[in-house]
Amino acid sequence: MVRKPTKAKPKTQGQKKAQRQAKKHKAQHQALRVKVLFGPLARAWAKVPASFRLPGLKHDIEKDYAAVFVSVLVVALSGGYLGVQALSGGAAKTPTNVIHQTLPKRDFILPEPSLDTQYTPRAYEEKVVDEVFEPEEPVVDETVVEAPVVEVEVAKLAAPMDKHAGEPLWMQNAIDYVPTPGQPMIAIVIDDMGVDRRRSKHMWEDVQGPLTLSFMTYANDLASQTQAARAQGHEMMLHMSMEPSNSTIDAGPNVLITGMEDAELSKLTNWGLDRFEGFVGVNNHMGSRFTENGPAMKVVLTEIQKRGLLFLDSRTSPKSVAGKVSQDLGLPTLVRNVFIDNDNEIDKVLKQLDEVERLARKRGVVIAIGHPREATIEVLKTWVPEALNRGLAIVPISTVMRLKLGLKVN
Repeated sequence: MVRKPTKAKPKTQGQKKAQRQAKKHKAQHQALRVKVLFGPLARAWAKVPASFRLPGLKHDIEKDYAAVFVSVLVVALSGGYLGVQALSGGAAKTPTNVIHQTLPKRDFILPEPSLDTQYTPRAYEEKVVDEVFEPEEPVVDETVVEAPVVEVEVAKLAAPMDKHAGEPLWMQNAIDYVPTPGQPMIAIVIDDMGVDRRRSKHMWEDVQGPLTLSFMTYANDLASQTQAARAQGHEMMLHMSMEPSNSTIDAGPNVLITGMEDAELSKLTNWGLDRFEGFVGVNNHMGSRFTENGPAMKVVLTEIQKRGLLFLDSRTSPKSVAGKVSQDLGLPTLVRNVFIDNDNEIDKVLKQLDEVERLARKRGVVIAIGHPREATIEVLKTWVPEALNRGLAIVPISTVMRLKLGLKVN
């Protein structure tokens, strides 16, 4: 018996709409990749003096991507052709007086820190199993998020805000920011700031904020670096080195170790807290072993509480006790949701940012952590403005803390 082929069921309006949205999202994602990959070339082309350009052409940077790509392709093919012609012009000759020369390493725009440089972190962060962490409970009270507020422009501050009597230090040092009602909010925290000074500067100057920049305790010239970053409208945090589970990873000088006496832990914690002024709180650099140790964390978090600061658990271990200890101490604490650049490749950073956006739309608020790395900077320069155009809000970490505590947002 021959079966007649079944006719495909007509698609519902909902299915057609979902298909159109999926195609639109895919096209936007591809456009973002093109901007990230060819944006620097197009911007360089846009700076060419007018005398070198063809008269009558409008050199719109968005339309120059194709011109740049075609130009580079033509030059590459021409060079390859001429090279083949030169090589085929005669018999190979035995080289004489060969000189072995070591060429200097190319100076990239944003070089990776040298492993031989003093005070350079040997790893930007520990590899974690859960790069995406979604707690069961909501981050904030939704009624607080949607409360009627007035949108204001983020102020660019040259110094910490005026101190108000009775407010904890984290509120005094917070930048002035008011979210738009109903917008999903993303706090982007950039760890390991200040050590790779070139990249750090690119982060606070080139990426639209407000970002939350967490500076390493052992970085040099912290006062001037943090003042320059704050002047761009970003919020400051302190990145404190804590003991990792892998003993072969160097967490940097003055790292907090679980085997230390309480007095030594207090001394090192206060050393870090005194490194510069104007930050709202502390988060851990590495610390997969240290954050699992209740007594050691109590010593450190107690010193942070005395200063009136907040704590952000980077959650390098799923067994972290930071939340429990903070709750017992009454210390305001938040938890990281997504690491965006443990694998620092453009496609992988974009994939993690897709997850950030998904969680923000689902939960209302999400905390993402990244680092001053080449792919991260290039992606964020394009992604942040486009996220704002899609109705997302980039907020400082203090805003998330206020919302969690049910406090009025500046």
